[in-house]
Amino acid sequence: MIKPVKLIANLILLCFLSIASLAYAANSMDTDIPNGIPDRIVGDIGAAVYSTNLNIGSSGSQSMALPYGFFDYQRFAMRIDQLAFKTLPVGFGFLEIVGKVDPDSYKVKSTINGQTINKGYQVPIGIGTFQDTPIGAFFLNAYHDFGQSKGNLLEVNYFAEIELISKVVLYPQVGMERQSGSFANYYYGVTPAEAQITGYRAYSASASNNPLAGFLLEIPVADDWYINLYGKRKWLGSGVNNSPVLTRSFQDTVFMALAYRFK
Repeated sequence: MIKPVKLIANLILLCFLSIASLAYAANSMDTDIPNGIPDRIVGDIGAAVYSTNLNIGSSGSQSMALPYGFFDYQRFAMRIDQLAFKTLPVGFGFLEIVGKVDPDSYKVKSTINGQTINKGYQVPIGIGTFQDTPIGAFFLNAYHDFGQSKGNLLEVNYFAEIELISKVVLYPQVGMERQSGSFANYYYGVTPAEAQITGYRAYSASASNNPLAGFLLEIPVADDWYINLYGKRKWLGSGVNNSPVLTRSFQDTVFMALAYRFK
């Protein structure tokens, strides 16, 4: 039987090969940006209020106001929580050096005795591609966490596009995240020393496949100004969902952004 990590790697490779077989001329569909590398800012820039609930310990949701962006400028791109640098052309996009911005603090406040342990922050950096195809947008990314876990993170996401009424656009999302054993165990495991501090039982997490689903709703408000509403739920797989630090086996992310669209 093929192990899950090898299966996901093979799926990513298959997607790369399938997309690469398409003519790169597809990028010329936008005659104003013939090579997909605009010499100006193209896309949305604004501000957003983000809220996440990791359902870890008794800390509850985390909310913060942060800049918002989904734009390209030359070889640089920002896509909400991802920063990318475009290298070689591949299919409907580029092979990219990518970094994931995750402001969530993995601080565990025990539901048993109120004691706190701080896992710190993720620092995922790797390679990936954003493929804006005629049938929707595909994100394929492979990260290494340069934070404390030293683990790996694979992501595959797909966004469709459905125009509703009055130029309101819905982007449904489905995807899968693969956390390596060291990644999952650092953020969701409990060492014997941490068990003594928090009162939780010691627990060792293993590699986990986490399906997710969400949506982005784009609402025009005036001229080139838009309100974006986003919601996502990630269901934690069997490798981590029995962790004693988790109060629920899923995690939610929502945000509302006001952005100006540069054309």
